[in-house]
Amino acid sequence: MMKFLIAHTYALFWIFVGLCTLFFYLRHKKRIRAFLLGSMTGLMSLVLLHLFGEGIGFAPTLCTTNLLLSTILGIPGTALAVLGELFIKG
Repeated sequence: MMKFLIAHTYALFWIFVGLCTLFFYLRHKKRIRAFLLGSMTGLMSLVLLHLFGEGIGFAPTLCTTNLLLSTILGIPGTALAVLGELFIKG
């Protein structure tokens, strides 16, 4: 029962962050620039965390899923990818 609740809570977080990011991009006058800036910061945060994460004890993998999430959702996508890997390992 607990695993069922954790899985659905995690899915609700994904939906919530995805909608917040979508509203953030749509709210700007220059939507393409906002999306590109969010994508660049998300990718940079994932790569930097991968390269220097050993110092803090956690370095996420650079798999296709994490790269796509960081590209589409930006820094919130990177944070959710990290939380996802921590949930899987924990």
